[in-house]
Amino acid sequence: MFNFTSFKSIISKDDFSNNIIKLSSVERIFEDSYIFCHKVFGFKSAVNPNTSLKTVRINSINDDIYVETKISKINNKKVKFENALMVSSGIKESKIGVRVFEVNENFENLLKNTKVFNQKLNFFTSYKGIVRTEECDQMYHMNVQFYFDKHSNAVKIFTNNIFKNKLFKIKSERCIFYKEVHEFSALEIVIFVKNLKKNHLTLQSILYCTSKHYVSAYFETEILFESDAKQILKVVDLLLQKKQNTFVNEFNFIKLRKIRPFRISKRPSENSIITCRKASNTWDLDFDGYATHKFLISCVSDAATQLFTKCGVNHKWRSDYQIGSAALDYIVRYYYYPTIGMAISLKSNFIEINEKSFKFCHHLIDDATNRVLMDIQIVAVLFDLKKRVAIKLPKSFRKKAGALLIKNQ
Repeated sequence: MFNFTSFKSIISKDDFSNNIIKLSSVERIFEDSYIFCHKVFGFKSAVNPNTSLKTVRINSINDDIYVETKISKINNKKVKFENALMVSSGIKESKIGVRVFEVNENFENLLKNTKVFNQKLNFFTSYKGIVRTEECDQMYHMNVQFYFDKHSNAVKIFTNNIFKNKLFKIKSERCIFYKEVHEFSALEIVIFVKNLKKNHLTLQSILYCTSKHYVSAYFETEILFESDAKQILKVVDLLLQKKQNTFVNEFNFIKLRKIRPFRISKRPSENSIITCRKASNTWDLDFDGYATHKFLISCVSDAATQLFTKCGVNHKWRSDYQIGSAALDYIVRYYYYPTIGMAISLKSNFIEINEKSFKFCHHLIDDATNRVLMDIQIVAVLFDLKKRVAIKLPKSFRKKAGALLIKNQ
């Protein structure tokens, strides 16, 4: 028998009604778990699926929800997968249901090329899932908002374990994009505690593609908290004393490029332009009534499209010349979070325009008060979709972008 976790996330407010997990959410999670198994182990198709469910009341928000998978040998040509859907409050674990299916594969061959490590680790395995179809953009890879969404879930699982009900705030987040992931890629996010001192916690995270065995992105997150640092350190140590199963053998974090003194102030430049207008609605908010990181970064993604179009890099131009765009580095500072019904705008500028790369920034503004809620600095390139290499920036783009370089910084 062989055990591992094939899905791990948190319960969202859309997942349950009247304190009971929705059947649609149960089905979606089982489907994600199946795709994860399929992509990691490479079997052709499943036979004889069977599902049993029971009603479990959810008493607290943001509980962990995960699928524990057991693989066992039926005979020389058939293997059984048993996926148990579990929910955990950190104190109590409850089983919601089980889905069993079989595959026509040899047990030894199935496991031969897949390594799962079940041991004590110096990092925390915090998220497992897949890239869903609706998470892919026009360039067929997972859009940036879903990188931040999945990482937000991973951080929430970790903080659920170490902070419990204690107050904390994410101050900033940096993401280095390394290699894109595509539809149905199987993913795992692991978290390492880089620094814990006084009321300040620095986390480093890796988003790993388990189906293709490469790192897709690196995150560094700064958190402020109102607790005793020594007590939090003890909780972290206890957490890492437990055995975990992971597809990541060791935590190798890249040396992040140094950030020169942050090139943008907390106020937008006098020549900034509005590139996005939105209003935060109920479906954009988390359990606490604040806008999710997915919503915030989706605004940024939309704003970038508007900014590039302003400089002549629109969808038709990209299609005609087979040119894509890619963000390499996101640096986000969070000040306040939008709440229900808040009208917001993004104001944008370019910071630097180099031969092949460029930096630009956005300020997220509360339109009612003109207060800055968030700012973000981005490094990006345009690239040849066929050759998969960065191109020299077109002269027309450079000229139009140059007119939008920040002035009052």
